[in-house]
Amino acid sequence: MLRNHFTLVGNFDNMLRETKISPSTYLIKQLPEATAFVDKKLRVVYASDKWVNDFEFTGGEVIGKTLQQLFGTVSKEWKQVLDNCLMGEAKEVGIERYYDSDKNEKWFEWTNIPWYDDKENVIGIIIQTSDITQRVLNEIKLEKLEILLEDKSEIAKIGSWEYDAVRDSLYWCDMTKAIHGVPLGYVPSLETGIEFYKEGYNRNTIAMAVDNAMTKGAAWSEKLQLTTAKGKEIWVMAAGKPIFKKNKFLGLIGTFQDITEEVEAQIKKEEKDRIVRSIFNSSYQFTGILDPDGTFLEINETALKFADLKAEDVINKKFWDAYWWPVPDLVKAGLKQVVKAASEGEFMRSEIVVFDKNKESVPVDFSLKPIYDQHGKVVSLLAEGRMIKEMVVAREKLKQSEKKFRALYELSPVSYVLNDLETGEILDFNSAFAEKTGYTKEDIAQIKYKDIIPDTHKKVHKDIMQQLKKISVVGPIEKEYLKKDGTTYTVLVNKSILVSKKGRKLVWTSAQDISEAKRKELQILEERKLLKTLIDNLPLNVFIKDRDSKKVLVNKSEIQFCGVSNENEIIGKDDFDFFDKETAQSSREEDLRVMDSFEPMIGKETINIKKDGTLTTFLTSKIPLKGIDGEVSGLVGISLDISDLKQKEEELRGLINVTSLQNKKLINFAHIVSHNLRSHTANFSMLLEFLIDEKDEQEKKKIVNMLITASDNLLETLDNLNEVVAININTNLEKKPVRLNEKIAAVEENLMAFLKNHNATIINEVPDDTFINVVPIYADSILMNFITNAVKYRDPERDPVIKLSAKSQNGHTILSIADNGVGIDLKKNGDKLFGMYKTFHDNSDARGIGLYITKNQIESMNGKIITCSEVGKGTTFNIYFNEKN
Repeated sequence: MLRNHFTLVGNFDNMLRETKISPSTYLIKQLPEATAFVDKKLRVVYASDKWVNDFEFTGGEVIGKTLQQLFGTVSKEWKQVLDNCLMGEAKEVGIERYYDSDKNEKWFEWTNIPWYDDKENVIGIIIQTSDITQRVLNEIKLEKLEILLEDKSEIAKIGSWEYDAVRDSLYWCDMTKAIHGVPLGYVPSLETGIEFYKEGYNRNTIAMAVDNAMTKGAAWSEKLQLTTAKGKEIWVMAAGKPIFKKNKFLGLIGTFQDITEEVEAQIKKEEKDRIVRSIFNSSYQFTGILDPDGTFLEINETALKFADLKAEDVINKKFWDAYWWPVPDLVKAGLKQVVKAASEGEFMRSEIVVFDKNKESVPVDFSLKPIYDQHGKVVSLLAEGRMIKEMVVAREKLKQSEKKFRALYELSPVSYVLNDLETGEILDFNSAFAEKTGYTKEDIAQIKYKDIIPDTHKKVHKDIMQQLKKISVVGPIEKEYLKKDGTTYTVLVNKSILVSKKGRKLVWTSAQDISEAKRKELQILEERKLLKTLIDNLPLNVFIKDRDSKKVLVNKSEIQFCGVSNENEIIGKDDFDFFDKETAQSSREEDLRVMDSFEPMIGKETINIKKDGTLTTFLTSKIPLKGIDGEVSGLVGISLDISDLKQKEEELRGLINVTSLQNKKLINFAHIVSHNLRSHTANFSMLLEFLIDEKDEQEKKKIVNMLITASDNLLETLDNLNEVVAININTNLEKKPVRLNEKIAAVEENLMAFLKNHNATIINEVPDDTFINVVPIYADSILMNFITNAVKYRDPERDPVIKLSAKSQNGHTILSIADNGVGIDLKKNGDKLFGMYKTFHDNSDARGIGLYITKNQIESMNGKIITCSEVGKGTTFNIYFNEKN
């Protein structure tokens, strides 16, 4: 229709570039229907004002834009319709949903028809839309209400829920959230909602139900288990239905009910029925249920096995026609009378004889009991039979037992008393009680139980009786009894309440005389106290361990060593509670060797390391502790702390080593002094002889100059020897912490010209916070010596480079001085490297005294030097400065 009113002028690109409003364009803008013209690329060419306003567009935003750009997305269904329309196919009315700028849901009904030019060619699509939002929402709301009302009539609803498929959002009502145990502000999703269901069958079932609803349109109602957010497992009835509009899936809606109480009640009922049935069938007694006329309704397995019958042999048959009656014709009438009396409400019981499966007679305690309904009417009878063959035999045995009991009762060394609970009247006592107290059987009528209780124990007795009335049994309790002559003795009492056939409450008391045991116990306690006093005052650690190496006794020294305040913090614990794992395991292995071999370990030196790292040296002995059965029940341990002795021993060994070293140095020094002074003396003597014999004045002057040089050399030698002597004598010079980099900088400044003349480079990698504990003047000398040596013994092929670095290790600060000089053959000259006047290179400046003095300075500060060198590559001196004074 519209193609009869509009004619395409020019091509589309020209249309899109138009700046003036043509009459046709102006007409389209005023169309009362929301209309848009799009080209084959789905770009908007024309649009009515209503179409622009309905979708909240502006004119400038619409023209030339594609539908994808304007709406953000084009559904597959609509895209297919548009493609078909460009092929000349018209499409009937369809519905699409979109969200406006305020995120409000809106629905529009669209009509797409091909747009032809004057030659009947399809050049685009004419789209007309109308806003049907309110109509759709009303229809959806109505459908939801219909579904909810239908569900409410089908199940007892507690909570409700709704899933919006377009927005992919899940809504829970407050009750549904309460059932899940989540706060009211909780925002669920379809995935998290499913995860609440118990893993396995329950979660799989709800997941499949949701999937079937979405894909097949199937509703569901399932009884499932889920775990709430608070960790509680509950049962729920979960129901749901899908919502479709014109075959388009919109979402899900459903109800949610907590049925935990109903399910648990059903489970309990089924369990109770199962237990009752189990008890019924597993009962030791023959049990059957009859109707009031005597017909069997139920019978248990015990009765069937007894007669080797099956249930069908008995059920629905009369009680008196059963297999097990010996003479049915004689007993039938009597059994009918018994059933009749029971059906009228009378409880029937008697001893009878029945046949087992082998036709052997068995005595039975038989009863028939009426069962009533809530109205008091007898609805069935409970028949029970208990075999009493053993009971009959037991009666006779009981008589014999009573005789034996009476004999034991009278001959027992333990006193027994029987008295009335309320009155205290003594009804009986045995010979042991009579012997201990001095009372005779004739005295029973004159005494009561309170008469044998001393006044000092009256309150204790009263408390015991009150306790006895509550729990029926008390003891053992230590108390005293009063003899007939007024003296007392200690007993260990046990009491229990008996009820006579007439309902009289009696007290049965056993009282064991422990006077002698108490005396021995006090004696043992006194002896233990003396022993404890003795071991507590020993200057040794004493302990006793059980088979598991748990300590059962310790003295004060052991308590102090373990760092606790009292023995309760040690008793019951083992070495793993106080020492490191390795020390404790070693101690445990020692314990086992001693206990398993029965051989003591005497005076073994052991080192114990506590968990805090404290190390203690002990001289330890462990002796197996044998019981009266000859088996080892533990061990006795004795440890002497010899840590101070070991320290003194180490100090003495160190002193001996130092002394030995000093002696060697002294001997070596003496050899050096003797050799050097002898060389200078011989030189002087020879030059003087030359001077005396020489006549030529010119030669005499030469000899005098030679004497002066020799004198200077002697003085230099004496200075060197004095410096070495001073270093070895002044071993108590005070060491101070100095910043290493300050010393390096000072030496580098003093040697600036020297280093510059030889193109020497110093690379200092020593951290600025590095301190060394040294005699300050020694530090200057050490650094000066090693740096100048590195330059003196440089490789002629390259400029000298000296690299300094430092690190801390095991109580030492290690200064490394590495050079790239000629290096030293340590295999050949390593033992002479720090010797006096030892040189290894053809260097006119080498004197052989610097390294000797430096080594003495370092060793006088308890340090050491380690040298690494390779000929042609250079040398590294690692100087260990001791961090302690």
